[in-house]
Amino acid sequence: MKYKFTFPLKDPLILNTSYNHILQAALLTWLNDKNYQSFLHDTGYEAGKRSYKLFSFSRIFGKHRIIPEQHKIIYQDQIHFYISSYDSKFVTYLAENIISQSQLNINNTYLTPSSFETIAEEYDDQCEIQTLSPICIYSTLVNFEGVKKTYYYTPYEQEFSELVRKNLIHKYESYYGYSPENSQFEIKPLNRFCRESVLFYKKTVIKGWNGKFLLSGSKELMDIAVNAGVGSKNSQGFGCVIVNKG
Repeated sequence: MKYKFTFPLKDPLILNTSYNHILQAALLTWLNDKNYQSFLHDTGYEAGKRSYKLFSFSRIFGKHRIIPEQHKIIYQDQIHFYISSYDSKFVTYLAENIISQSQLNINNTYLTPSSFETIAEEYDDQCEIQTLSPICIYSTLVNFEGVKKTYYYTPYEQEFSELVRKNLIHKYESYYGYSPENSQFEIKPLNRFCRESVLFYKKTVIKGWNGKFLLSGSKELMDIAVNAGVGSKNSQGFGCVIVNKG
């Protein structure tokens, strides 16, 4: 399930250009159920040693200007963003805030939602998607000195699609407790103009890619990709995608 939330701004909203952790914390605090909030924060859905939140969110859209030397972004008039989750409880708890007019606290700026829209997405075993936040997938490697390093793959490397597929399988297993019957899945960039995005999550550098991609595969894994997110670090604001119409 995917929702678009819109918030009017009485005053400019000023954020660091790398604001993912701020928006993530605001959304988790905004959940209208303390038990579910604690579940996501403490454990999430587990598969072996892995844990998944099964939700993703987009970057913030709206009229804005960037002050590069201060690493600040200033939004004016109104903002909107998308939230997507494989677990219907997550978006249901958020939607209840529209009814109750509960305010979202982003960096000590309190915002009241003016509207939310359910995004209807239709697809079968193949669809074209647009990223709403960068897709990242990575491996942790150990060099000859025994030092761990994180390697982020580009969409043009062969490993990219296979690692995304394995990640989707793990997410499926964490939710259902068993493997999907059909584990076929592939992701391909649709052009050579995918843009690399380098962001800080707190003090960690994360590299991802924005652009259009073609997804193909089983219904089980397509559903996970479209709703929970594509790739790694979805709950940190990466891999939120929307199905292109037509």
